[in-house]
Amino acid sequence: MRKARIRGALVGVEAVTPEGLKDVYKDFNYAGETLVERLRAFKDAGVHVLGSFIFGLPSDRPQTFEATSAIATRAGVTFAQFVMLTPFPGTVDFAAWEKSMEQDPTRIGGVPLTRHWLIPQALRPKVYTPHPVMDADEIRRRTQGVWDDFYSLPKVWERSKCVKSLKSRLAFVMISKLYRQMYANTGIATDSARVNRSARWARLIASPCRRLFAAPPMPDLQTPA
Repeated sequence: MRKARIRGALVGVEAVTPEGLKDVYKDFNYAGETLVERLRAFKDAGVHVLGSFIFGLPSDRPQTFEATSAIATRAGVTFAQFVMLTPFPGTVDFAAWEKSMEQDPTRIGGVPLTRHWLIPQALRPKVYTPHPVMDADEIRRRTQGVWDDFYSLPKVWERSKCVKSLKSRLAFVMISKLYRQMYANTGIATDSARVNRSARWARLIASPCRRLFAAPPMPDLQTPA
């Protein structure tokens, strides 16, 4: 990847425990400290990683959230996203869930739960499948906590060392905070006041972020024939 001049990659880590990897049919992957070493190899080669992790797997326990946050930090991933298990059409999980819901009369906004993508965003649930030891609100709350921890200002500032100049580090902080506002608060929070507040913050942060990437006009640039 480095020889191909690839600068960044989305890595679907999904889970950091052997049990979690088995839940997502990726038990051929590494877990624990070996996973940390493999992810750090990207950083050592100069390739940034957006690590993607799933919460709400059947094997997840309250301590899984803290362990995931710790591994993401130790692995040195540049960015991370923490999503809650969502059954999507075409997956094994969706087929099993849809079959189990055949007799379920639940409708939200007139739409059956098994067609959750058609439910209006404001009414759409955050967790769909029942969990053996945690309720939906606990999974959502703990997921939010991991976002808050990973994107806390001290941790973001420490990760900003991946760029050189002070301006670049400040840009890194702003982009990290924007990413968190856009995906964590608006996508996970159930409190409408928090969602609205996050949307306002995202708009405020986005404006200076855009200017960081805006180049001066090039009126003399010739368009190829």
